[in-house]
Amino acid sequence: MKEWIPIPGTVKEKLIKVALEEFSLNGFKSVNITKLAEKANTTTGAVYHHFGSKYSLYEVIRTDMEQRIIDRMEGAASLFDQPNKRLEAALITALDFAVKSKICRLLSEDIADYKNDQVKKFIYEFGKDIPLPLEIVIYSSWRYILKAISEDEITYEQGKDLLKWLLKRELN
Repeated sequence: MKEWIPIPGTVKEKLIKVALEEFSLNGFKSVNITKLAEKANTTTGAVYHHFGSKYSLYEVIRTDMEQRIIDRMEGAASLFDQPNKRLEAALITALDFAVKSKICRLLSEDIADYKNDQVKKFIYEFGKDIPLPLEIVIYSSWRYILKAISEDEITYEQGKDLLKWLLKRELN
């Protein structure tokens, strides 16, 4: 069992809920620990007590959201035999979850210390079935589509169409 899963109604749970919202809305760099603690009706000391640092709190949240996405991606991919159909189903399902959960900004951020990107690892696994290292382009496109959606540059539908177009062109 994961040790960071909070008990409902605890300070830790409030901090995670508020931090998820703040990181998703404003991005890692723009989140202020003092304001985050105030929104959670607690102190900055509680943040540091439970998580040690702003980065550690971010890592807990991002890892959890990525795991939720990976679970969905694996389920969607398992429905198809062809690599391009598997990856398309996985990415569209992940995009849908990210948009509905309002975590596009969170997942599109490039945080220098964050090295545990599970979505990247999932996409790179498909590289084994592709003759060229297209997983680099696919992953980069995935992240940029999330960023563009979070900044209202494109719609969810446009993002979905871009992924379909990219996978149709790159994997056939």
